[in-house]
Amino acid sequence: MKCPFSFLGNPSSPTKQTNHHSFSTPEIKPDWVRDESKLVIDGETEINEQLRMIDFNEGDVQLLHHMRPMISRRIDWIVDSFYQSVLDVSKLEEIIKKHSTVEKLKQTLREHLLDMFSGNVDQEFILKRLRIAKVHKRVGLEPKWYLSAFQNLQNAFLQTIYQEVKDEQLLLQMVRTTTKLLNLEQQLVLEAYEKENIREKEEQYELVKNELKSKITIFSEELEDLSLATNVAVEELVSSSNEVSQAIRQSSETASNTREHAEEGRDILQILQQHIGGIHEKTSSMEESVMQLGQSSAQIQKVVSAVEEIASRIKLLSLNASIEAARAGEHGLGFAVVAREVNKLSEEAKSTVVQIAGLVTHSAEISGRVVRSIEEVRGLAEQGELQSKESGNMFIHILNSMKNSAEDIVLLEGQIRELITTIEGIGSSTAIVAESAERLNRVSVNL
Repeated sequence: MKCPFSFLGNPSSPTKQTNHHSFSTPEIKPDWVRDESKLVIDGETEINEQLRMIDFNEGDVQLLHHMRPMISRRIDWIVDSFYQSVLDVSKLEEIIKKHSTVEKLKQTLREHLLDMFSGNVDQEFILKRLRIAKVHKRVGLEPKWYLSAFQNLQNAFLQTIYQEVKDEQLLLQMVRTTTKLLNLEQQLVLEAYEKENIREKEEQYELVKNELKSKITIFSEELEDLSLATNVAVEELVSSSNEVSQAIRQSSETASNTREHAEEGRDILQILQQHIGGIHEKTSSMEESVMQLGQSSAQIQKVVSAVEEIASRIKLLSLNASIEAARAGEHGLGFAVVAREVNKLSEEAKSTVVQIAGLVTHSAEISGRVVRSIEEVRGLAEQGELQSKESGNMFIHILNSMKNSAEDIVLLEGQIRELITTIEGIGSSTAIVAESAERLNRVSVNL
């Protein structure tokens, strides 16, 4: 069934028509007696209660049937006025153009309005209204436009009645019956709107619920897998942290031992510095002794030179004595013997002096080499003393660094212990998260 937009619009006042009829048809007379019996629709308990509340009875049904010729005469004006006001609303015009045409909808509206006054209020009447509501809902017609048009349509009906009917009592009855009919239409359509909204919301809820359930399931499974993986990683991290802590303790012990060895090395260096200082002092003393020895050798050399000169003079004197003994002849024989002995002694003295001079020269050379060696030893001793001091300072620096490192290692070990405690806490929290994920998964299954 196409949407008739049966409750849209704002009909304008009807223009004057050449065929104006007062309500004096033979079907309805001013003295017409209404049937006030209760209207009952089979199988519609709730709707029957609604009919009872608005006092819509058999007399109203009969009156609607008798009003149909009057409505039929004015139907074109009612429909044209209706759609003229509808097309003035741009949103409603867009809905009409999107889903149908104005001419088709006018024809549908004519049939619908005449059917309202057919006098057949039964299950088919109700189903038609429900279908109309579904169509309105499907095309996006909001209830506010339906209600606005409904009021305007009611005004059009009432204006037609006032223009057609002159009997006041009958006029009042028709107005009441028409308003009851339109009220029933409103109830049926709005209820259908509400049910359709509820159905859509339920479908949307089911869709969202299923999607949420799927996402929760996926999320809980991923969360559970992540929790398990995190738990394994935490266990491995705890194990690694314990190994690191053990290694730090070993490093601390090694650093402590190294520190002790470094202190021993520092003590040995101090002793070595003392020994090197003693060597330096002894070397200086030896250098002084060698210098004194050189001075003594120089003095011996002077003595040797003096002895050589004396030996030369003695030899010359011996030669002169031999000459004089030769001149003396026999009287000088004894003196000649003495001269020869003196000459011999002079030669021996000279030879001895030459040997002494050689020994003194050799001793001077050795003393020179000793002096040079002592100077080299002193230089090495000074360099060794300097290096020993530098090594001592280096050992002191090493000891201070090792002391600081040992303190840092102790501090780091405490921090590692705190980290292990924290990691174990994370592991416990991860296990709780895994349990929560499992519970979340069970809840999603029961959604």
